[in-house]
Amino acid sequence: MPSVLAYHRPTSLDEAGALLDRPNTVAVAGGTVAVPQSRVQRETGVEVVDLQALGLTGIDADGDNVHLGAMVRLDQLMGGPVPLLAQLAQRELPSALRNQATVGGTLGAGGPESLLLAGLLVHGAVVHRHGRPDTGLADYLASPSGLVTAITVETGGTTAVAATGRTPQDDPIVAAVARVTDTGTALALTGVAPTVVLADPASPTANLSPAADFRGSVDYRLHLAKTLS
Repeated sequence: MPSVLAYHRPTSLDEAGALLDRPNTVAVAGGTVAVPQSRVQRETGVEVVDLQALGLTGIDADGDNVHLGAMVRLDQLMGGPVPLLAQLAQRELPSALRNQATVGGTLGAGGPESLLLAGLLVHGAVVHRHGRPDTGLADYLASPSGLVTAITVETGGTTAVAATGRTPQDDPIVAAVARVTDTGTALALTGVAPTVVLADPASPTANLSPAADFRGSVDYRLHLAKTLS
């Protein structure tokens, strides 16, 4: 049986939402993750729902917030109005893939080592979904659902990134991303949980149980998390 049974290119959010409510459908934004996954042979094929005709590509500043359409490409974000997100978008993927990958697709992938997700977390990202309530990014990553249409982030604050990898070009084994504002400090960690997480700046390793792999043991990852924070 072929892995992809049908291709859809909806022109409205309602149409896209109805298609994605059907079983065995997969949303494609930039295609860097969903397309390779959908081509894997499986017992039950999938139907591809291409979101490119929906627009959702705007970057709009509104006072202390910036509204990012879900289809904003990472290379667009690199020239956007939030310096930390511009920096981390450049570190997220190779240049060829940054021209394809989208903000919404990055959320959907939920990669545990995504520096961009960490930056969105510390900027207080709120996820907007078609036909569903808005939700904080941390809650969305814990239980992703629905068609993401946009992300709103706060601006301002002082930010910093600290990371350790095998080489400067590798994805970090663990990274800490922080933002300090008048209301306090937000800290996000990568590489210590199934997805990127917010941590307590006063006790960054509390309740963490990272998985070991060939790059580092549990103890090593916890040590990095504490030191980098």
